[in-house]
Amino acid sequence: MLARRYQCQSCGAIVIVVPAEVAPRRHYARTAIALAVTLFGVGLETAAAIRRRVSPFQVVGSTAARGWASLRRWIRAVRDGDLFRVRAIPSSWTARQAAERIATTLAAQAPPSCSSLSLEAQAFVGACSLA
Repeated sequence: MLARRYQCQSCGAIVIVVPAEVAPRRHYARTAIALAVTLFGVGLETAAAIRRRVSPFQVVGSTAARGWASLRRWIRAVRDGDLFRVRAIPSSWTARQAAERIATTLAAQAPPSCSSLSLEAQAFVGACSLA
């Protein structure tokens, strides 16, 4: 992803500008987060398998080989209203149930012309529309 740094000529502060699809305070684009959450909630894949598919980082630590902490953080951030806006997710729901609601909500944001696409693709496109 292309990130540009600019330095204020009067105060010297540095500002980093990234594309609109990059989620605020996250290292991943909204589309990548949507894909990961969909693979977890609807595709029922393991966190480790999702990390291998979505993360560009091939080298991971020993604890990361078993799962992906970011995936749970993203689901928590949606529950808290900090990432994507979805209907309220009951606190009694598991992370997988919450991920399924997030995925279907994002898929519903995709334009009607995408209705023939897979749910994964629809969630990806739906996340694009939120950028």
